[in-house]
Order: sequence, then structure tokens, then C-alpha cells
Amino acid sequence: MSPKTSNTTGWVGWVYFAGILMLVRAFFQAFLGIVALTKNDFYVVTKESLTVFNYDAWGWGHILLAIVLLTAGFSVLSGHAWGRVVGVIMFSVSLLANMVFLPAYPIWMIVAIIVDVLVLYALIVHGGEAKEDA
Repeated sequence: MSPKTSNTTGWVGWVYFAGILMLVRAFFQAFLGIVALTKNDFYVVTKESLTVFNYDAWGWGHILLAIVLLTAGFSVLSGHAWGRVVGVIMFSVSLLANMVFLPAYPIWMIVAIIVDVLVLYALIVHGGEAKEDA
């Protein structure tokens, strides 16, 4: 009987980290959605801002995003490919958003950009190892 060989590397930990980050983000999205649905005066609207959606649509949008992130996060943790695809899309959007806010919070955004790049690398290059590890 030959010993079982595994092709998993240390990057599989970053894949699991991405899945956990997606679950945490899902929690915060659900929280923001519930706040938008229950307390309309929580979000401040000034003269310079433009409200395109009403608070109910905004709240349900956040709750829908939370559901997608929750299922995709569990999918990444269990090694499924579609969760990694959703994760790549979400962390790519996060990377772009962090670049936009770079002038406002340079140190925090640089740290967030580094984390986004590492998570994207882990999901794209080493994402399949999560399935092998399970």
C-alpha cells in the first residue's frame, strides 16, 4: 500500500481565509440591510448626495448580497468552484473600491489592497487545493 500523496500547499489556508472573510462580509451585509429596512434615518442624505433607490430596495439588496456571500463562502470552504468564482468577483470589486479610497485612508487601504491581492491569488491559483484538502 503506497502512502497518500497530497499536492496541497500552505496557500490552502488563504483559500479558507477567503471563505471566512466572505462569511464575515455576509454578516455585515445582512446587518446593513436590516438597518436600512428598519431605521430609515440611519443613513444620512446631504444636499450633495443623490439617492437612487429607496431604503427598502437598498435593504433588500444588501440582504440578497448577504445570502449570495454566505452560500459562496461556505462553498469556498467546502472546495466548490462556483464559490471561488463569486469570491474572485467580490474581492476584485473590493480591490477596485480600495483603490478609489486610497487618497482618503492611505495606510488602511494599502493593507486592504495587499489582503485582497493575496486572497485573489489564493482563490485563482490555489483554489482547487481546498477540495483536495477536504
